[in-house]
Order: sequence, then C-alpha cells, then structure tokens
Amino acid sequence: MVSAVFAILFGVSLLPGRKPLCLRFAERLSGGIMPEGAERYCRRLTCIWFAVLLANSAACAALAWMFGAYAGGLAACALSAAVVGGTFAIEGRVRARRFSVTFRTSGSTGTPKTIVKTFASLAKEVAFHRARLGSVLAQRPLFLSTVEPHHMYGLLWRVMLPKAAGCRVDPDVILTPEALVEKMRGAESVFLVTTPDFLERFTAYADQYDVPRNVAELTTSGSLLTAEVAAAAHRVFGRAPLEIFGSTETGGVAERRQEAGGERWSVFDPVKVSCDGKGRLVVASPFSCARRFTMGDGVELAADGRSFALLGRTDRLAKIAGQRVSLPEMEIGMKSFLEVSEAALCVLDGRHGPFLGAAVVPRKSWAGLKTLGKRACARSLRSECLGIFPKGAAPRKFRFVHALPRNAQGKVRASAVRAILESDFLEPFCENESRTTDSYSADLTFDRDAPYFNGHFPAAAVLPGVVQLGMAVRLAEAFTGMERTPKTVKKMKFSHVVLPGETVRFTLARTGDDEFQYEYRKGDVPCASGVLCF
Repeated sequence: MVSAVFAILFGVSLLPGRKPLCLRFAERLSGGIMPEGAERYCRRLTCIWFAVLLANSAACAALAWMFGAYAGGLAACALSAAVVGGTFAIEGRVRARRFSVTFRTSGSTGTPKTIVKTFASLAKEVAFHRARLGSVLAQRPLFLSTVEPHHMYGLLWRVMLPKAAGCRVDPDVILTPEALVEKMRGAESVFLVTTPDFLERFTAYADQYDVPRNVAELTTSGSLLTAEVAAAAHRVFGRAPLEIFGSTETGGVAERRQEAGGERWSVFDPVKVSCDGKGRLVVASPFSCARRFTMGDGVELAADGRSFALLGRTDRLAKIAGQRVSLPEMEIGMKSFLEVSEAALCVLDGRHGPFLGAAVVPRKSWAGLKTLGKRACARSLRSECLGIFPKGAAPRKFRFVHALPRNAQGKVRASAVRAILESDFLEPFCENESRTTDSYSADLTFDRDAPYFNGHFPAAAVLPGVVQLGMAVRLAEAFTGMERTPKTVKKMKFSHVVLPGETVRFTLARTGDDEFQYEYRKGDVPCASGVLCF
C-alpha cells in the first residue's frame, strides 16, 4: 500500500502542467541552485521511481497473497528495503558522476592534480555565500571578473553565485586596469571578482585613472594579499577586499578583511578546522571533496578553532647544506631588504648538492642595478642574506626580473621561476614605466655583465636581436597578463645597435586583438621594431 501510494504521487506529478516530484525535492534541497540538465534528469528519475515503486507494490501484493499476511509482510518489507535502498544507492552514484566538475590544479607548488567535485558540494558553498552576502546581492550588481571561469574560484564566484542571485555577469575576462575602469563606468553597481596580482598592478597605476566609487563588493583569492596592496585597494575602491582562503579540494575555508591590519582568518560557519601533528591545517567541510582533508599550510589555530594565522606552506621546506629551511619564511625575510620588492626561491641542482636560487623583483629606487651592474648587486644581496639566513642555505644564484611569473589566480608559477633561474637570459633594468589601455612603454638598461653580450661580436659587443625580440615577447605577456607564444613576427627591422649598459626606450602598442607593434629607440634614433602576432 505504501509503495502504491508513492507510485501514484510520482505518476501524477508527471502529468502535463505539473512539476515532477524529484525536481521539487531537488530544488528544495539545493536552495534553488540547479545545474544545467537538472530538470530533464529529474523528470527521468521521477519516471524511474514511478516504475520501481509500482513494480514493488505488485511484488509485495503477490508475496502477501502467496505466503499470507505475516510471512508475506516480512518478505515484502525485506524486498522493499532492498529495492528502495538499491535504487537510492545506484541513483546517487549516477548523479554524482553526471553532475560533477573536473578541476586540474595549476601546480604552482608542485605537480598538478586532477580533482573531481560534485555539483552538490559546489551548490552548498554558493548557497552559503548567497545568504551571507544577501544585502550586497540585493543591489543586483554587475559582476566583473579578471579571472577565467575554468578553475574553482572563477566557477564559484563568476558563474554560479551571480546566476543563483539573479545578477548580470559581464562576459569578458578583464585583463588590464583600463578595461576595468571602462567597464565600471558603464555600471551602476559592481561586484568585482579578482586576484591579488591584478589588484597590485591596478593600484600601482590607480592615480592615472578616475576610478568610479561604485564597487558594492570586492573579492580576491588565489594567493595572499599584502597589507600594502589591501590598503591601496581600500583607498582606490572605497572598500577593503574580502579575501577568500581555501583550495580546490576543500572549497572556501576562511575569510578576512585587512581594514584594521588584522592578519588572522575567520573560519566559515559550516567549516570545522584543526591541526595535525605537523601543524598543518585539517579541514572538515561540506564544501570539500573529502570528509577530512589535510592542507599543506602551517597555521597557528585559536583555542576555539574559529580563527587562525597562516605560517606558510609546509610543503615548501627544503634541506640545503644539511639544514632544513622554509622557503616562504626566507622569501618574507628577503622582502624586508630595502632593495627587494618581491622574491621567489627555488631549489636548484648543483655539482655539490642542491642550492637555492632567487628570482628578485627590485625596488624602482635601487639605483645600484643600473650603475654597478647586476653581478655586483647580486653579491651585495647575498651578503645581506648571509646576515639573516644560515650560511649554507643563503641563495647562491640571483636573477632580477621586472615581475614574478604568475598564473591566472595570481600564484607564482614554480616551474617558470625555475626556468628563469636556469636560463642565461638576464632581464634589463626597467624604470619609468607607463601604460594605457592599448600601450606600454619603459626605459630599459641592458646590463653590461649579461652573458648574451659575450662573443656578439668579439671586437665590439652589441645587444643580440634575438634578445630584443625575446624581451618584447616577455613584456607583451606581462602587459596582457597572459602566457603567450608568438605565431610569427612581421616587419622586423634592426636599424641601430644597442651597446652594453645603454638605456633605450621600449614601446609596445596594440594594433589588433592578437597583434602588438614594438619598438626600441635611443632618443630620436630607432634601433629595432617589429609586429608580434600571437
């Protein structure tokens, strides 16, 4: 009788003009956040349950008729439990496979991984943030994003959250500060989804723009936001960035705003955290792909377990010259030097064992790079490192770069840092940078100690054309915020030589969607030019 009643309910809900029963259940359980194809799937599932329950009621009736009310009733109970439980189990596995997302991590700290998450875990996280940010979303802001939608942060905040809240999303991925300002001017209210790397680039040139004060909310994730950039973003947008801490495996774990200089992270209400024996953060969350997941971040956890301070990645420990050192701690230590704006360390293989190399972004005020040369500045920087790091663990190789290589989430790409340190290409000293929506320019001084001057030519060293071309490509990548490979170079000309230690003015101008014209000049004299086609 129970099976028959439920079979009728499922069957009636399939009549024209009615909503299938499974769809009603799904909408209630998911808070209205449904994936594409859910309605068709739920209609088919309602049909299956109708058929299963109808067949089960007939089988139970047959058992009762054959064996009597008592024995037949017991057999019917056993059969119903097996049929209903089995259907639930099979459907659950099918649903998890049918409505799931496969993420591939960036591999910024190690080997890239493939992670599968169910739509249910993503929907729970979106529902949580929608309820938490209800007053902001009620303004129906236009969502603007500098991140792609194909990773965890982009999918949740750029695609699913605005769709669940009924907000509009600008379809373009914003790559430059100029494009962001233009988009903001055309909107009444804006919800900006971005990364620390973009905020750093934007605030560095914010004085050049008239930035509208219409940001309702500003979120950032992917890497840590420094206090300086957080304060600058607050000043420019009128709102302190909301930082989201988490991972692809765990989803969002905690948040913070650095309005009052606070560095501690507040754990989201549905999430529970603890520490393992190595001081690593252990997360139990409805947003996670595992019941308990151990992250690679060392933390100092509060007594109530609802906040923590990050102590750096525990998976970035290295053993150098018999001493175990933390690379994040050393990078923070190097940022305390007056000459260093940013630094990224990497373990390199040497003849006498592993040693550390450092990719360094110098401060613009470091005049020694231009006057003394990078070799002398590297020796000076190493002597400073010896003052605060163990002698055998201090970096032995330095490369000075205009910016650290980062991925779309703003994380430093470890493989790219290694490639920079293993390469003989030395970037020039860069100053007097200027940029607009479609152009970039800077003064470049190519260091006389650079190895590419050796033997080119033996009697009179000049800057090789391939180095000029390579630097143009690298600056085009930095300007667009994308790692790109040129398809071809057109109209390439070399008009005048560049000597070691000379300063030239480099300009880059967009001439099409995937074309950039570059030029090197010494005063009024053109040295080289061409058009990069990506």
